[in-house]
Amino acid sequence: MAKHSQQKHHFIPRFILRKFAPKDQPPASPALSHGRASRGRDFLVNKVDLHIPVLTQRPVSIEFSLVDMYRDPGFNENPYHLEEKLAMLEGRASEIIDKACKAFAGGSNLTLKRIEVDTLRKFLFLMKYRNRGMFDRYNHDDAQNYQADDRARMLVYMKDRGFAKPRDVWFNNLRHMLDVELDPGRRWRETLRDHIYPDDAAMFEYHLLHSFMAFCEPQTPGEEFLLTENAFGIFEGPCSTTLNPLSGNSEISVYTEYHNFAPVAPRLTIILRSILLPFPGDEGIAQAPRAEILQALRAAHHQPAMAGSILADMPIRPCKTTYSNSVIDSPAAFHQNDLFNFQCFRLSSNNVATINNLFLEEAYPTGSIVYHSPVSLRASIERYFRETDTRMKQVLDVPNDKRRSYLDALHRILSNMGGSTKCRIHPFSLSAARIRVHMAMNVGFIVGMQLLEGQKPGCLPPVYCRLKPSEPDNDASNES
Repeated sequence: MAKHSQQKHHFIPRFILRKFAPKDQPPASPALSHGRASRGRDFLVNKVDLHIPVLTQRPVSIEFSLVDMYRDPGFNENPYHLEEKLAMLEGRASEIIDKACKAFAGGSNLTLKRIEVDTLRKFLFLMKYRNRGMFDRYNHDDAQNYQADDRARMLVYMKDRGFAKPRDVWFNNLRHMLDVELDPGRRWRETLRDHIYPDDAAMFEYHLLHSFMAFCEPQTPGEEFLLTENAFGIFEGPCSTTLNPLSGNSEISVYTEYHNFAPVAPRLTIILRSILLPFPGDEGIAQAPRAEILQALRAAHHQPAMAGSILADMPIRPCKTTYSNSVIDSPAAFHQNDLFNFQCFRLSSNNVATINNLFLEEAYPTGSIVYHSPVSLRASIERYFRETDTRMKQVLDVPNDKRRSYLDALHRILSNMGGSTKCRIHPFSLSAARIRVHMAMNVGFIVGMQLLEGQKPGCLPPVYCRLKPSEPDNDASNES
């Protein structure tokens, strides 16, 4: 068997990191100065190192990367086939995003063919699916170590399909997602359902078909978007969890993704907005059934009144589509020559601040934040610290609380930049929490015990009855 040297695999591609690189760079090496392509130069990006914490710079070649992240040992001939396929997709996506940047910089709209839109949508989903969080979720040699909320379904799937390691499921999913052709008639849905883990096939389908894509830039000069490790995996929307104090695990009962984000440049982000939300000029496009579904989704959450979108006022809407066929009565009528005309929407300072607040709120388990302008970084941290929404910056009064440590690190960074804004923190509250990621086990245990202390099951709200399970019924069957 041939030996393969280790490789650095990026979960955020270099072409995006290069767009965040500041203009001031160290002089190029002599080899670069005498004709070598500038794109081969290893630019530096500005970075907040949250571990130290300190402001520093990091080469694009190593930032947001892991060693052999996509190495698939099941393919002896070429264990790096996934990385090569990802690189090909990144190349096509890079051309489309460069095209968008040039069009919008010149004040023009962007026209894409269906194949370009589909390529970009696939790329955006895989940016969400390939990130470090998903890698950590699947990166186990033993199935018993898989602890995500879909554990029971995953173990059944692995047994039925003959997978020994959760990581192999992820590799198989990635391979089929990369290989599948997104035909206009959408037969790709059946292909994925047949070949990959059903939950992730549904995630892929939902991401591509149940939201519309919009390009956005800050309205105010000087404002910028941050780039966190998990920015492409963050969604805006409510997430209701049920906690098991015995195991310390939290179980997501329902979540709603209103918006997903893809910051592709300091002043350009792609936003995927749920088709259920209304938008400017929203007339006659299945308004009534969409509103009913949206209301039902909100009602399914623990706190329906708090289950709306905090970005509902963004002035974005679907692009204009020119179809090749005159009659569009099903996906079969879609054609590869259909054209999509995108404008670049300008977001208010409040919208930009909210998006950056979401990025900063969810960056607490990560190690770094990439930024372009120090002035914009300072302003973003200050806006985040001043945010009064009690659903953000919630901390636990326990030793080594990760979010408290993270907020302390940001405070040190801000102080070193000359800022003096104090961080408004809020004690953790289950009723007010707006959780977009899984809660840590210790958090689930603490909150669960607080809920159950001195209570009988009948005294709790119905939605929390599962926190204190009754004795199992000997006649009950686990089969359904």
